[in-house]
Amino acid sequence: MTKLHKVLGYAGLLPFLVLSLLVYSDQREIEWMLRDYSALIFSFLGGLLWLSSTRVYVPAHVAVVAVSCMLWAWCWLIVPQFFPLWLLAASFLALLIYEMQALSAVYSDALMSLRKRLSLVAALSLLFAAFA
Repeated sequence: MTKLHKVLGYAGLLPFLVLSLLVYSDQREIEWMLRDYSALIFSFLGGLLWLSSTRVYVPAHVAVVAVSCMLWAWCWLIVPQFFPLWLLAASFLALLIYEMQALSAVYSDALMSLRKRLSLVAALSLLFAAFA
């Protein structure tokens, strides 16, 4: 993993942090923006799983989880009233736990460490916004 990957990963947290703070401004559309951005990132994480399932030997369920991530995130967009921000946070944490169990031998230590930090900050930002 290069420094560029780390910089881009951390830059991807900026919308989580900014939008989770702006949710407290009582502008309803900010929560929608945060949910939409979360769906994009969660789907992207599914894409990382998909890539892993095509490059190295991993159990077949990794490909299933990869596609499920995209479909789960799509649900956030089509019926957002059923997906409170705390549930999105729980989804990020559940995916992280899954990756730690299923892919810790596949992901490099540097990637796993970065994934942990990014997912934890994203989840905490969503939880912070959920209490607005």
